[in-house]
Amino acid sequence: MNQRQREILEIIKQHGGFIAEYQLLQTLQAESPDFFEEVKKPVSLYRKHFFLFHQLYQMKDSLLDDGFQIEISPIQIQLVKIDQTGQEIGSTDPLAEFYLNEKNLYLSDEEIENMQKKFWQKYLALDKKAEAIKILKLESVEDLNLKIIKKQFNKLANIHHPDRGGNEKDFHLIKQAYEDLKCLF
Repeated sequence: MNQRQREILEIIKQHGGFIAEYQLLQTLQAESPDFFEEVKKPVSLYRKHFFLFHQLYQMKDSLLDDGFQIEISPIQIQLVKIDQTGQEIGSTDPLAEFYLNEKNLYLSDEEIENMQKKFWQKYLALDKKAEAIKILKLESVEDLNLKIIKKQFNKLANIHHPDRGGNEKDFHLIKQAYEDLKCLF
């Protein structure tokens, strides 16, 4: 564990084993003003966030040796005894892969904006998922995938398309449901 990681761990421990990311960032800036000096200018909020999460994900293996797991999210960073996490230690974590890749620290503003846009599209689509499945009449399908969704969309679109005598409102609902589900699969 490097010096920065020890500083992070000490702050987490001082806060009872859990802290919000924002609070951790504020504490680091107040207590260790040079914490982010390694990050190239301009030091944006994204780069601070990424650098912090990079350090946190790097700490995971060191903490395992001490019988602890660190749970990482923007809402809360928590230090937990391994027997309390209920997580498989060997499982893959796409977020860990992202934050351990140092190239992602220097994404362009456009790449960050696109990433945020995709996140919000998926988030909003999740909110609409159940309704979209119902509209496409896929409630009974257990292993839903994009191929099944597309096939059902085409079937219903052929029936409800206004050019084929269908109702424009129904066709629009079917098309929107397909777009919502397409983002998730």
